Amino acid sequence: MPLGSITLLEVTLQPEGIAGIFACPPEMRPGAGQYLLASAPGFPEPFPTALFTFAYQDGRLTTAPPLPATWTAGMTIAARGPLGTGFDLPSVARHVSLAGLGGSTARLQLLAAQALAQEASVVLFAATPPPELPDEVEVLPLEELPGALAWADYLALDVPLSHLGSLPDRLRLKPGESPSCRIEVLVYTTMPCGGAADCGVCAVPARSGSAPVWKYACKDGPVFGWEEIAWQ
Repeated sequence: MPLGSITLLEVTLQPEGIAGIFACPPEMRPGAGQYLLASAPGFPEPFPTALFTFAYQDGRLTTAPPLPATWTAGMTIAARGPLGTGFDLPSVARHVSLAGLGGSTARLQLLAAQALAQEASVVLFAATPPPELPDEVEVLPLEELPGALAWADYLALDVPLSHLGSLPDRLRLKPGESPSCRIEVLVYTTMPCGGAADCGVCAVPARSGSAPVWKYACKDGPVFGWEEIAWQ
C-alpha cells in the first residue's frame, strides 16, 4: 500500500468531534470502511490515528471524527494506506439500512452516498440525525433497528469492539439465529500497528468453519461479514 503524506487543509468541528479536510493523492484514498493510518511527526500522540473517509471530492478527503486536537491546518501528516477490508455494497442492493451503535454515523456516510448513487433507498438509524445528510436518506431512531431486518437487503453497522457481543440482542435475534438480510459490521477500535505487527490490540472473536479463531480489525477488517464473527 502507498506510504506517503497528506496535507491538512482545514479543521472542522462536527457534533461527533474534530474532523479534517486533507489534500490526498487518489491512490491513497480509503474506500468506505477502509482507513489511513496517520501520524504527525514530532507530536505527542502515543499511537497513529486511523482516518476514515467521510467524503471525497475534487482531491479533498474529508475524514470522520475524531482527529487529534493538536493537529492544525497546514500540517503535513505521514500516512499509510488505504488499509483494511472495507464495505462491499452489492450492486443489486435496493433497500440499504445503516446504523451507528457507538454514537457515530460519520464512518457510514460514504457508504450512504454510494447506495444513493446506485438508486437504492437508504435508511439511517441514529440517536441524533447527523448534519449534512442528503435529503434522500430517511432517518429513524435506533430503537427501530430490528425492523430493518425485514425491509433491507443489505445492512451496514458501525459498532465499537466493546459492544460487539451485544449486537444480536440489539437486533432481537435468538441465540444461533441467522439474520434474514446480508449484514456487514465495521468493528471500531484502536488499531495502533495497522496490520504491521499483529499486536493483538484489535483482535475480534471470529470463526473459521466451526472453529473459533481470532481475526484483526486492522487487516482482516475493520469490516466483517456477519458470518465471520463468533457470536456468543
